[in-house]
Amino acid sequence: MPAAASLLLLLAILWWPLVLPLAPGHLQSPPTFITLNGSRLNHLLLDTHSGHVYVGAVNVLYHLSPDLQLLTWGKTGPKLDSPDCLPPIDPTDCTQAETTDNTNKLLLLEEIKGGDPLSLIVCGTVLQGICEKRSLENVSQVLYKTDNPVDTQYVAANNPRVSTVGVVVEQKGVLLMLVGRGYTSKGPGGIPPITMRRLTPVARHSAPAFSHEELGKLVVGSYSEYNNHFVKAFHHNNYVYFVFSRRDMWGKREYRTYVSRLCAGDPNFYSYVEVPLSCGGRYNLAQAAVLGYYREQPALFVAMAMGQASTPTPTDRTALCVYKVEELDKALHGAQLLCYTQEGKDANNKEKAYIEYEVSSSCLKLPQDSLNEYPCGGEHTPSPIASAIALEATPAFTWTPPITAVTTATEVGHTIVLLGDKNGRLHKVFLHANGTGTKYDTVEVDAESPIYADLLLDSTKQNVYVLTERKVTKLHVAQCEKHLDCHSCLSNRDPYCGWCSLEGRCTRKMDCARHAQLHHWIWSYGRERQCVSIESLHPSIQSREEQTQVSFTVLQLPVLSKDESLSCAFGSLAAQPAVVMENRITCQSPAPEQLPPSPPGNDHVSVRMALRFGDVTISHTNITFYDCKAVGRLNATSPCMACVSSMWPCHWCVKDELCTHDKSCPRQHVIYNSRVSVRPLISPRTVNGVTTSPDTYSDLFSLSQGQIKTWRSSLVTVLYLLVVSSLRLICVCVTVQLYDCSVGQSDCSQCRAVAGNYGCVWCADETPGCVYNQSCTSGTMDTCPPPLITEVEPLTGPLEGGILLTIQGSNLGQSFQDIQAGVTVAGVTCRPLPEAYRISTRYNSSVKITASANVTAGPVVITVRGSEKGESQQTFSYQNPQLSRIVPEKGPLAGGTMLTVHGSQLLTGQRTEQSSDQIAGLQAFLVSDTRLICRTSHSNQTGRVPVKVVFGKAERILDSVLFSYMEDPVITDATPTESFYGGGRLIYVTGQNLNVVQQPKMSVSYEPRERSEVRRRRYTHVSVRNPLVTVKQSENSFHGCSAYVSFCLQIQELCTNVTSERMICKSPTVEPKSRIVRVWFEMDNVHIDFHTIKNKPFTYHPNPDLFQLNSESRGTPIRFKPGGVLAVEGKGLTLAMNRDEVVARLGDKECVVKTLDNTHLYCEPPEEQPLALDDSDLPRLKVLMGSLAFDLGPVQYDNDLHSPVPLAAQIGLAAGAAVVVLIVLVIILMYRRKSKQALRDYKKVLVQLETLEINVGDQCRKEFTDLMTEMMDLSSDVGGPGIPFLDYRTYAERVFFPGQKGAPLSQNLDLPDSRRQTVEQGLGQLNNLLNNRLFLIRFIHTLEVQQSFSQRDRGYVASLLTMALHDKLEYFTDVMKTLLGDLVQQYVAKNPKLMLRRTETVMEKMLTNWMSICLYSFLKEVAGEPLYKLYRAIKYQVDKGPVDAVTGKAKRTLNDSHLLREDIEYCSVTLTVLVKSGVEVQPCPVKVLDTDTITQVKDKILDQIYKGAAFSQRPAADSLDLEWRSGQAGHLTLSDDDVTAIIQGRWKRINTLQHYKVPDGATVALVPRSQSSLGVNQFYQTGEKTPMLEGEEEEGLRLWHLVKPSEDPEIPKHRKSSMRERERAKAIPEIYLTRLLSMKGTLQKFVDDVFVAILSTKRPPPIAVRFFFDFLDDMAEKHGIDDPETVHIWKTNSLPLRFWVNILKNPQFVFDVQVTDSVDAVLSVIAQTFIDSCTTSEHKVGRDSPVNKLLYAREIPRYKQLVERYYSDIHNAVSGCYQEMNSTLTELSGMNSLVALHELYKYINKYYDQIIMSLEEDAAGQKMQLAYRLQQVAALVENKVTDL
Repeated sequence: MPAAASLLLLLAILWWPLVLPLAPGHLQSPPTFITLNGSRLNHLLLDTHSGHVYVGAVNVLYHLSPDLQLLTWGKTGPKLDSPDCLPPIDPTDCTQAETTDNTNKLLLLEEIKGGDPLSLIVCGTVLQGICEKRSLENVSQVLYKTDNPVDTQYVAANNPRVSTVGVVVEQKGVLLMLVGRGYTSKGPGGIPPITMRRLTPVARHSAPAFSHEELGKLVVGSYSEYNNHFVKAFHHNNYVYFVFSRRDMWGKREYRTYVSRLCAGDPNFYSYVEVPLSCGGRYNLAQAAVLGYYREQPALFVAMAMGQASTPTPTDRTALCVYKVEELDKALHGAQLLCYTQEGKDANNKEKAYIEYEVSSSCLKLPQDSLNEYPCGGEHTPSPIASAIALEATPAFTWTPPITAVTTATEVGHTIVLLGDKNGRLHKVFLHANGTGTKYDTVEVDAESPIYADLLLDSTKQNVYVLTERKVTKLHVAQCEKHLDCHSCLSNRDPYCGWCSLEGRCTRKMDCARHAQLHHWIWSYGRERQCVSIESLHPSIQSREEQTQVSFTVLQLPVLSKDESLSCAFGSLAAQPAVVMENRITCQSPAPEQLPPSPPGNDHVSVRMALRFGDVTISHTNITFYDCKAVGRLNATSPCMACVSSMWPCHWCVKDELCTHDKSCPRQHVIYNSRVSVRPLISPRTVNGVTTSPDTYSDLFSLSQGQIKTWRSSLVTVLYLLVVSSLRLICVCVTVQLYDCSVGQSDCSQCRAVAGNYGCVWCADETPGCVYNQSCTSGTMDTCPPPLITEVEPLTGPLEGGILLTIQGSNLGQSFQDIQAGVTVAGVTCRPLPEAYRISTRYNSSVKITASANVTAGPVVITVRGSEKGESQQTFSYQNPQLSRIVPEKGPLAGGTMLTVHGSQLLTGQRTEQSSDQIAGLQAFLVSDTRLICRTSHSNQTGRVPVKVVFGKAERILDSVLFSYMEDPVITDATPTESFYGGGRLIYVTGQNLNVVQQPKMSVSYEPRERSEVRRRRYTHVSVRNPLVTVKQSENSFHGCSAYVSFCLQIQELCTNVTSERMICKSPTVEPKSRIVRVWFEMDNVHIDFHTIKNKPFTYHPNPDLFQLNSESRGTPIRFKPGGVLAVEGKGLTLAMNRDEVVARLGDKECVVKTLDNTHLYCEPPEEQPLALDDSDLPRLKVLMGSLAFDLGPVQYDNDLHSPVPLAAQIGLAAGAAVVVLIVLVIILMYRRKSKQALRDYKKVLVQLETLEINVGDQCRKEFTDLMTEMMDLSSDVGGPGIPFLDYRTYAERVFFPGQKGAPLSQNLDLPDSRRQTVEQGLGQLNNLLNNRLFLIRFIHTLEVQQSFSQRDRGYVASLLTMALHDKLEYFTDVMKTLLGDLVQQYVAKNPKLMLRRTETVMEKMLTNWMSICLYSFLKEVAGEPLYKLYRAIKYQVDKGPVDAVTGKAKRTLNDSHLLREDIEYCSVTLTVLVKSGVEVQPCPVKVLDTDTITQVKDKILDQIYKGAAFSQRPAADSLDLEWRSGQAGHLTLSDDDVTAIIQGRWKRINTLQHYKVPDGATVALVPRSQSSLGVNQFYQTGEKTPMLEGEEEEGLRLWHLVKPSEDPEIPKHRKSSMRERERAKAIPEIYLTRLLSMKGTLQKFVDDVFVAILSTKRPPPIAVRFFFDFLDDMAEKHGIDDPETVHIWKTNSLPLRFWVNILKNPQFVFDVQVTDSVDAVLSVIAQTFIDSCTTSEHKVGRDSPVNKLLYAREIPRYKQLVERYYSDIHNAVSGCYQEMNSTLTELSGMNSLVALHELYKYINKYYDQIIMSLEEDAAGQKMQLAYRLQQVAALVENKVTDL
């Protein structure tokens, strides 16, 4: 137990840092976020099978449960790394390596469709972006990683700031990963932007996991120029798509966003095509993307940012654009079709599709069905294709700050977009059907970090995982349940949520049981988007003393079944059944005793009335129960006054002294409430002008005339009096009438019409008038004058009549009966209206024409009492008004549309002072006789309605045109949200139904600055003086305007370019420094405040200032030099304006604005000086910023300067200069053209190698079939049972004496026994002489100056000296250094770069041998294995295709001169070879070709049987016969030549398996050859070349195998080389180059491995190399050579070219193998590539370059980097220690040298005299008696007679 406790304690300590952040998590389950120990997080991955979450962070990988509980974790870094070094990293080799954080770049699931995920794919930035696989259950467990990656395994970008995206696809059961990677400036070059990679190595295949070898890749000429930034990769249907932005090299070199597509199963990228995306024209840089669904169709949602000028840097302005995948595929398909069949051009011959990425190809004109026949392309179709036509989309949503993440969800067919921004907020946007988005919610996730691109919904689509820099957050996409009432549910505008009416809760649609039925699930975005509500409540107030029926109307009432019912509940009382009649519901109010009492001090109580379905409240309202008795009780001092003035309908019972709701009292005498109109119940009587009640009240009240001011002749008023009776206050009502005869009686008729009891008479004084009878002194008039008509209105009317005619005048009767039958209008009787009659002066008549009347005009005639007549002076006319059309024909439901009705005689029946009429219930404003305008009212439903105009009784209906009520306009977005006070900025508005309104306006209400200041002062003053004053604004007042100084100004701007979904408005101009009160869009009666659209107000900024161009002297022009830009200074330029909105004009031309910042504006004027717009000579620069215009002064171009030189001289100078300039220009243009052409060809050729399949026809398709068959089993074959290294003696012999038989190392000293001892003694003395430095150097120099001493002799002597001095390598090295010093001295005087280029001296061959000796151990330990694998790979690959036995040409090769170009039909045959192993015979399958000769078959059988064994240890092919065995007795010996051989003319064909018709699976055996067997003579040299078949001259016959050799056999040997050069110079057809490319691609890994092994500095380089390179550096320093190129050439000539190229071309120097001609041809190309990689000159290729150089043109720059780094690392390392070098040389020494000494003596003997003379001339040599000692050697070895 103590041990276990210790272990638990240790685990707790180790896990505590990880557990600590999660400690509070147990309190809330599940946690909403997790911080993961503060790690910097990079990527998020969701396993949809398990729901588990995986987080890729810097240096760590986390595994979380669905509720964000930590399950496992594993470290991924930091690691020792440098982006400049290739892995694995050795600090001694990579000195700049340091501990580097590993940023996660890729996090993917390896999963097969329909199965569980296999592993987690993790790629980081360290070690050049290599990947590994980890366990899904425990992320700390690594399932796969590579310790020694090759460059094809570099996957992710090695820079954390460079993007990498990937997607895993499955093709034919094989998992592939497609990766898009941005450009990195450091690390290995040449990694393509898009690659396809295997996730697992395929059996018998050479490519490792994560390698793109032999798979497709996007080849790019200059990746740094394109600079792709990848955003997203996804798999849809059978395609893989990449979303990225890059520089548009084809167009304006601006950055644009593209979507590329290729078939998921296209391993060659033939189907690659891309199309640019346009988002509103201004947003060009993709920031995030996701594949989702919009309107149930797949769509691509892309968040785009507006870029800064021509850079890939985004601004803060972003937008969301939606592209339907169907339209995207259509655009991609269209680009492919144009490039396949129309050469990329449309019907107008404009280029719409082209080949991108500097690929030297072009669009073609293939058959029209090519795309259908090759939907994924082919080797003959063009690629990569790019479309010049952008796929357009309008921003659905715009936002600032920038959007960084996007994902989508679909809820019952509707699309919701979740957007993360740079400020760490998550926005929820509902996407409408018209493509616009409405933001309905924002959640702040992390205020300290942007939201990262991995925004993932879980499998239930209920939650979203959000990734920020330090934490992972899990959020609900919707929380409908938090809304407890319908209003809250709908006002939140969450598209997930709706109100489930009968369940009484806010739910998602599918959670509401009856969501499909009408009004059961109410959605905030639906047509009926209002809650179930109670309206038209009757009665709304009720006396609590009575019980009545309460009825009300319910809007949006859900439909119920027959057996379901509703109920009403009042307060807490029990529910009562409700009677439902459609949408009208009636309930019984509670009994009075059940009602709750009124609160203390109140005369009423409000009770909640709820409409219920079961226990669920559907809707509710309040009903008020008032208590009249309480009204009286609450005012004990004046209960009567309180009762009759109460707000409730309470009345006062006088005698009962009771306040009641009844209108009758038990004892009569009711005083009604002041708000109720009733007639008086007490008849008045008048006493001295005062009318009193006739009841028993004893008190009379007198009123003086001055106490009441009358305004009419009869004033009736009610007086409420308090009467003291029996010590009680009684409320008394008295009605008083006052009369004045002179008021209102202007003529006789009126006066005589006054009631007689008033005593009014018409008095005939000097000024007649109506007076009281007692006041008239001159007498009264008994009769009145005739009637007088002064005015008739209107003067027109319809034929149908029915209009009101007003007749004014005097003496128009004393009563209505006087004129009742006496009015005619144009002869037509008119019936007066009694209620409109005014005695004597005015009355209204209703005119109606009779059917028989023909009259159209006439006067108005009035007859009073049938006798007296009056006729009007005006004429009345009858008219027939007509309607013709209306404008507009549609408007919103809210009304307010100004409707214009056109017609004729529309003023019919209209009055001059009142131009109005009723049009279908609408107020009309008449404008003219042909046009009237009315404003539409609100409508409850959409639809088309007729327009009706009423003229009296005449109705005119316009049936031909109907007015359409349409849905109100909705605004979803308006941007920008800022403007200068000067206004005029274009505001882009998006929404729905915007074009329903004819004149939408943007309105601003503001308070001027001075008024605002006055208002503030007054408001403060009033508030202090009267603090109890409260302000209540009317509904029409502007929000925020002062109630005391209501001085808000309003200004409007009409919007233009109005469509259903968009319009453009100009911001209104506002006085500077004003206070903005309100900004809104006015669309008829629909008013939308700006702040409700964007959740932020519209802001006005101070106007910008732009300073004059010539600030020192205003009005003086500035001088401008064409080709430059004009710089304008200012301030506040970008507060509310961007570059695209500013317009600058210079004269009559535009000055293109290039840059705009807060203080500067730069614009580019035209090349030629524009014309001025006014009368001045110079153009002026004017800048327009919205409505603001700035005149910045005149501009004068410098090219207008006048020259004082005379005209003739100017012409002469101009002509001369023109000639000179023309010549120079021609030279420059020719040079530039050639240089540009060369550079262009170079770039094109680099990428052409990957796309040569384009433009190749049917023959290429057949050839390419072979290329698709890759070696699947090469890796298993290459290693074999071991590497057959040669022993050192054989190695040295083949290196020292290449191609020579009987080399000295393999010989013995052939001397007679009598001479052996003497000769050996002499040779021993010669050996002593050679150990004398002076002798050896003089000996070598003497030989080299002899003319007959050939280059072959020099190499032979150097090798003999190497053998002779092999046991003294330290001395040999010292002599070599001395000789090299002399050689340096020689070349310094001439051209030092030429030194060591060729083997022209003995020293140079000595150097080769010295390197061979010193590097033998390096060969065996390091370079031997990859070199042997390369050899085996080449041989394996060559043997898979036909090889001509006569010419040595092969179908699979790298060498174009050894390429078998003819189309040879062949197939693979598997032979069962019987192999005898001891006593038993074992069958062994061997693959051969049916076109192989019998000798080739035997060789392949021997290769298989003796796989890995030394070539010298296996039997020769010509010593064996091949027998074909069939059955037990059927044996047939096969041979290259027999009697069955085919002879055609003078050609004989060598027999093949095809000739013998050997079937697949045949059984054969190799048996020893009988002596009688005949065959073609073959000659071998062990370890050298292929046995070449000598042409048999049998009767003049020539042999051939696959192709007949040249018809001219008599070519002299000295001409063969020149012919070979001419053959190579011919351009090879591209169809054959594909074979070379396939071979190259197959061998690429093995070539890379060899080069890396030779040039890698990850392990210490050989001591000899370090030693010799240091010596060369010292020599350069000693002779003052500071050109690094020279030293580089010396090192290259001494090591790579002198040793490694020799080894690469001749693997038989190192291994016991046979190198055939076809293998040697391949090795020659690889060796040449190595040579090219070591040169310093730039490796450029063109169209005419040799094919062998073209093959590795793309790889050579990478190999050059290896060489340069190899040299640099050795140079920077610690200098080689001489003692260490000497000890190494001592270990290598030791070899029998007698034979070598004897051979050397032969050269001494040949040049004996010259050597002796040279030794005797040297003073030091004389002192040492070197000549004498040599003579002694000669005497002993040859018995030579000397001077001794």
